[in-house]
Amino acid sequence: MAPWVPTKKRDVERLLDILEIDNRKRFLEIGTWDGRVAYAVAKRFPDIQVYGIEIAFPMFCIAYMRNIIPRQHNYHVRLANAFREDFWNYDSIYVFWMPDKMQKKIVPKFLKEAKKWAKLYSYVFSIPEWYNQYAKSYGQENEARIHVLEKK
Repeated sequence: MAPWVPTKKRDVERLLDILEIDNRKRFLEIGTWDGRVAYAVAKRFPDIQVYGIEIAFPMFCIAYMRNIIPRQHNYHVRLANAFREDFWNYDSIYVFWMPDKMQKKIVPKFLKEAKKWAKLYSYVFSIPEWYNQYAKSYGQENEARIHVLEKK
């Protein structure tokens, strides 16, 4: 397990403003930890289905309990392994993973499995340089960057 470093609350708000949800119906947060991001997305966009997956049982329990009161009916959390998840099922995917896992595992899996026009949102850690023609970065100098890769 990686150490728990959650997405900062102010950056969750920035992510919500960056997300392009128009025609997207399913959002996935990989490694949801406490469910902070997935729950915020579910609350802001009640017409889409939001999923968080977590491999660590204690953090899964926290993410699950987040939805007890108040209940968001479009928020779902599962105890699962991201590498066994089929990315085809999702239009938007959010990750806050270490750079080596992003570059060697998540981005290749996303590009192989995701449907056309799906977007991968990465908090802090950039998309590998060889994909930069399809990626955008958001954030000022003093802010954590949010990187977005769109599958073409």
